[in-house]
Amino acid sequence: MRPVKQVLLASAAGIVAAASAQAADLPVKAKPVEYVRVCDLYGAGFWYVPGTDTCIKVGGFIRFEVNFNGDGGGQPTGTSGGAGNFNGAYTRADGQTSFRERSLTSFDARTQTEYGTLRSYFDIGQYTQENLGNVGGTATTNPIGGPFSAITVYNTRAFIQFAGMTAGRMRSFFDMVFLNAYINAGSARYNGDSSPNGITGIAYTWQFGGGLSASLSLEDPGWGTGGHGRSTVNLAGGGAPPASTDVTTAFGVGQYIPDNKGMEFFDPIANIRMDQSWGFVGASFALHDASGGYYGNNYFTGAPPISPTGVTECNGTTICGHPGDKLGWAGSLGATWLNPFGIQGDTFGIQSVYAVGAAGYASSATGGAAFYGAGNKVAMSYVVDGVYDYGSSIQLTHIWSVDVLYEHLWNEKWKSSFYTGAMGVDFGGGKNLICPNGVGAAGNPVGFTSSSTAANNTAAFNNINGAAAVSNCSPNSSSFMTGTRTMWTPHPDVDFSLDLNWTHLNTAFAGTGQLNAFGTVFQPGALARPAGTYSISNMDVFSAYFAVRRGWVY
Repeated sequence: MRPVKQVLLASAAGIVAAASAQAADLPVKAKPVEYVRVCDLYGAGFWYVPGTDTCIKVGGFIRFEVNFNGDGGGQPTGTSGGAGNFNGAYTRADGQTSFRERSLTSFDARTQTEYGTLRSYFDIGQYTQENLGNVGGTATTNPIGGPFSAITVYNTRAFIQFAGMTAGRMRSFFDMVFLNAYINAGSARYNGDSSPNGITGIAYTWQFGGGLSASLSLEDPGWGTGGHGRSTVNLAGGGAPPASTDVTTAFGVGQYIPDNKGMEFFDPIANIRMDQSWGFVGASFALHDASGGYYGNNYFTGAPPISPTGVTECNGTTICGHPGDKLGWAGSLGATWLNPFGIQGDTFGIQSVYAVGAAGYASSATGGAAFYGAGNKVAMSYVVDGVYDYGSSIQLTHIWSVDVLYEHLWNEKWKSSFYTGAMGVDFGGGKNLICPNGVGAAGNPVGFTSSSTAANNTAAFNNINGAAAVSNCSPNSSSFMTGTRTMWTPHPDVDFSLDLNWTHLNTAFAGTGQLNAFGTVFQPGALARPAGTYSISNMDVFSAYFAVRRGWVY
């Protein structure tokens, strides 16, 4: 039996050895799949990225709007100025309704580190506008990249937060109360909030405990991200003329040409706020470079700028006469009150801004605006940082704006908001440059008027045969908006809303004026409006906005 047993054991050992050798040639067995796990560190909607300690949330929304007497951004007809927005012309060619569709997806990634939470956030979306409501009323696709642009993709946020630092495209640290969260109609004319487009900058925030915090930031002072902009105007015009053959002046109807010094530094901003369970209160302050370009006109078309004495100072290159640098500033106070008067679910908010030479902090709708009425009737407004002319210093404008809102929760599915916005602009010492005959007198406003009758004249007013362009020279203006929005939320992820809005513009140059021919560079699109004597008077616009929105974790 012993020999048989030895044979059997030897055979078994050989089989095990062979099996082991064969197993060594087989692929390594896969590890168990690590399924996505819920991350509850940062609230609802976060998941762990498999194999890491990073949590990510994907959000987004789809929104469809129908607008009456309002453009694609929700601004009442005519308030934004510019090509294709000469609405309210009261002709058969004047469109009054428009569709807008917008969608966006966001990504929020967070990781715990020894310095606190490391967060990165960005969004990406697309935008389509059908029939801007412009003269002609044609159905056009107008992506957010610009009128008639082929760019259909946009981005409002792309920032990193780490150890108190925020860097990238973000909301300005100057801004506090965003009125557009409570209305469909655009409120850009009554606040400079950067929320819709974002602004590029870098900031640091200190947390002192008890809800008290303070921030310092450096932010884009220009137009690169739809931010606070620079809009100092050379009354001689020509800072950036549309064409070398134009007889350029600084202001047209609903239009203007800025002439700024190149951007040399970022706008510094300071913010302090107290956040509590009842809401928050805060204050912010900003400095803004409002320096101008060169004296003279048509600089970029080859004609050199001139000195105050009329003597050519340069050969069209770099050493030319120019006004001294000017620094503007803006300050703001804002607060929200949750459950005011003991009414659960309600919200009250207010924000006020005062700016000197920093118009974009008080209003995102800087530049020119024009409303048209039946017959030869027009209202206009101009919101800029400042103005200058041959040999003068820059005269900074004084801009104020205020927003007030109240939102009432009727029940878990219905709520209504009531809002008011107002703003005004005073040209300060610039009135004396614009009105050489005196404020309130008849005459030809400097920067708004040209004696030329050339077909491409870009001036708002024309000195026809020496006649006074305006009966009342005063560039100051103000405007007022009020309205209400009611929202129905049948499901937490979807809502339907209707906004009714009234806007009133207290016009500049109230009286009469000789407007230039339309269809020119500064009056594009309003071809049905002839040149001639116009009544320049206050104007009202009623607008309505309907929207349906579906949003998920965001």
